[in-house]
Amino acid sequence: MADVDWNALLGAAFEHAARYRSSLRERPVAAAANADEILAALEALGPLPEAGRSPREVLDELVEQAGPGLTSMAGPRFFGWVTGGTLPAALAADWMTSAWDQNAGPATGAPAASAFETIAVRWVCELLELPPATRGALVSGTTLANFTALAAARSEVLASAGWDVERDGLGGAPAVRVLVGRERHDSVDKAIRLLGLGKKALRHVDADGQGRLLPSALGRELAAGAGPVIVVAQAGNVNSGAFDPLEQIGAEVEAYRARGAPGLAWLHVDGAFGLWARAAAETRGLARGAERADSWATDGHKLLNLPYDSGLVLTRNPRAQRRAMAVQGAYLASGSTSVLSNPGALVPELSRRARGFALWAGLRQLGRSGVERLVTGCVWLARELARELAAQPGLRVLNDVVFNQVVVAAEPPPGATPELFTPELAVALQRDGVCYPTPTLWRGAPALRFSVSNAETRADDVHAAASAVGRVYASLARPG
Repeated sequence: MADVDWNALLGAAFEHAARYRSSLRERPVAAAANADEILAALEALGPLPEAGRSPREVLDELVEQAGPGLTSMAGPRFFGWVTGGTLPAALAADWMTSAWDQNAGPATGAPAASAFETIAVRWVCELLELPPATRGALVSGTTLANFTALAAARSEVLASAGWDVERDGLGGAPAVRVLVGRERHDSVDKAIRLLGLGKKALRHVDADGQGRLLPSALGRELAAGAGPVIVVAQAGNVNSGAFDPLEQIGAEVEAYRARGAPGLAWLHVDGAFGLWARAAAETRGLARGAERADSWATDGHKLLNLPYDSGLVLTRNPRAQRRAMAVQGAYLASGSTSVLSNPGALVPELSRRARGFALWAGLRQLGRSGVERLVTGCVWLARELARELAAQPGLRVLNDVVFNQVVVAAEPPPGATPELFTPELAVALQRDGVCYPTPTLWRGAPALRFSVSNAETRADDVHAAASAVGRVYASLARPG
């Protein structure tokens, strides 16, 4: 490979990136072209050429071809999913992560990556006021965090029942019940399937009108059987943002343990975005009782505003997690020794991006008070958005806005059904370009969902979004 002028190449990348970032507040939120259109444009370039091109030519071509298909997810009026923007220090650290190109699997081979991840995860545990013995590691997102934590749960409850699942597999193993709320996130179901427990292991526990698991219903489900059981609670309902009553759920699990072997029950909290409520005095009570869990899943690219990907799996039983995730290989040792525990031993990935640099940088930029302001700011803005949307004729806020989620029903025009009109409204709003909500189902009925998660979102963004929703809705609902 020919010598590369790194200063020129990375300088050009900086210019492209800076131009994009500075445009986020003004540019339309939705992408200008859909996936089929971008694919067609790429196919029009022809097959893979015999001869390559210079890195600078490739960079410029990449930016040109990708530009029309970029959604302004990092912008202040993207409300489609619980997707934060990117803190400046975290973005810069992520660039350095790519330049350094460290494999953060073995601690001995990538000492800086492991050390920064260890400290950053420790800071997270302190912020969230989790038990002192809690350990964890970074993964790609909450789906993998849930999978990893539930693998540890499967290992521990079966070991307590006298079964070594790592050695003997699941054939002939005691049945494991997995008790979940009826409104849990589907990533939990996916994890259960991937772990080989099967959908039949799931027992659906009734939830209230805001999607919160009912402790009394959980108690009945626990009492209906014996043996190994995993309970999955939720901090932050995917629609309403509501929190399961974790204190009472923890008490029900403790009561079950008291009736049998302590290790037969495991409590996991899926706190993809809601677990960050524990970092702010104003919202900490929402997730009171989360400290009673055995494991937690959360994500830094949501309220913490880290770049993708930055999932976090945390556990008070790292021994069970290491047992479930163990990997061996003489070649993995670098020949040096370290007193550091190896974060890579707690997760499925052997080759891992050094995600700890960006997490450390984001937390270092914010500090404790900055994280608290970020969380409470998103909550305040969500409530303001709900207030302004509720004031628009034909729109009704359906949820109690306790955190950062707002769910809205739109009255369809005469002759139209909510099932057809609501997705039409969502697409029209996205095309309008001012804001980006997504359609959802609220207790089986169509609705729009707004997630306020970006550190750059301001009151004027909320006002502009609410005005755009009212304007676009009126244009669609107007007879004729």
